[in-house]
Amino acid sequence: MSPQGGDLTVAESQIITVSSSIGNLTVKGNAVLTIDYTSTQQNTFIVNGNVVLQDNAQLIVRGNKTLMNDGFIIANDFSSHRTIKTTGHSMIKLEDVVIRTQTGTAEENGSVYMSYDAYDNSSLVIDGAALDNESSWLLGNFRDHSVLQAHNSVHVPTEIYLNDYCSVSIDGSQTATGVWMSLTSGPHTITLPDVSIGSWNWNAGSDIGSAVHWTLSVTNSNPGLGVQLFQDASATITGHGGSTKELTIGYFVSSNNETLDNLHVGLQNGEIVPGRLTLNTVNLGPIAWQVYSLTSASLTINNSTVNEIGIFGDGDVTVNNSVLQLAVLASYGQHSLLALNNCDIWNQSIESDNSGVITLTNCNVYGCLFRAKKAQSSISINGGTFYDNPPPDRTKPMIDLISGYPNYNPFRAPGSPKRSGLGAITCVGVQNCSW
Repeated sequence: MSPQGGDLTVAESQIITVSSSIGNLTVKGNAVLTIDYTSTQQNTFIVNGNVVLQDNAQLIVRGNKTLMNDGFIIANDFSSHRTIKTTGHSMIKLEDVVIRTQTGTAEENGSVYMSYDAYDNSSLVIDGAALDNESSWLLGNFRDHSVLQAHNSVHVPTEIYLNDYCSVSIDGSQTATGVWMSLTSGPHTITLPDVSIGSWNWNAGSDIGSAVHWTLSVTNSNPGLGVQLFQDASATITGHGGSTKELTIGYFVSSNNETLDNLHVGLQNGEIVPGRLTLNTVNLGPIAWQVYSLTSASLTINNSTVNEIGIFGDGDVTVNNSVLQLAVLASYGQHSLLALNNCDIWNQSIESDNSGVITLTNCNVYGCLFRAKKAQSSISINGGTFYDNPPPDRTKPMIDLISGYPNYNPFRAPGSPKRSGLGAITCVGVQNCSW
């Protein structure tokens, strides 16, 4: 009989063949939990909680390859509500199944993101799984000696983060995902593959920098590539140019106060950040920049186009006269501060947590969700104008391919800006704000 409603802990192997809805899911020991939906009947397995695999346990989810109508859903009520975690030598295997991170739709809730964290020697094996990245987003963090094997995987995980000694292999021309290569310390020299040819082969690891221990193998596939340039690292990256996006940059603020001017999208040549980042004939594409702060240093960004900003330490970031695109703007660290002045803001969410503070001054805001997670966090909006996020228009791209300016944000529900959370969110002198 299928479990319904309550938590499920699996210590002995079992097979589930019918639609089920449970709370938290834990698989441990040498148990193998197989969710077998290979029949022609459409089935859905819903986890209203966290997924944890321990020891040598396995979770195998199989769908019908010819139909691709079976679902495995982690029911997040909001972003980062739930997590998936594997430890030990445990393994998750997903075959021909649709993965979702919410039970709702993009039209109702926008995109809901969550994390999968792989530790120790655990692994994730994917063969033909798919995810709709307008309603769902899965961040795959691979640490220690964990392993990812992805074959013809569509946005599962949506973003792959390579850390420590992990091993990631991606193959199959149907695969669509993004890979973030962690550059933690010292110099790096990277020559990118020619991504304009469609599917391509490429290997990267210790050859790009002595502090790199992870390995990446791409075979007959075309994932998006990104680098995370941490505060003690530098990189010289050479591309092929042309009209195809080659790279995305995740830039981490150094321990010194910094000013970044004119972070542009598209083709880049030269020293972008003195002493830290040089790009030679690299096309960053229309969504190019993510900026993060882990330190106490201050950062000022001027006249730029940035997709995401996250403050996780006690630093402060000020953004002036810039376009902020689709992802998240977050001030999560204790005593952190994010100040946005005279900006056009299209992000799916603007979030403060802990004692983080966000201020907007004279900004144009398009349909964003403002979220102050804790009572001591706050968001203040002063002046400027609220606009609706338009519904998706499939006749034009969500981002202008040349300028990087958004036409709409498909990861946010259409309509006016909203607010949620326990902290104070105020607007003063803001046109079209009725809070």
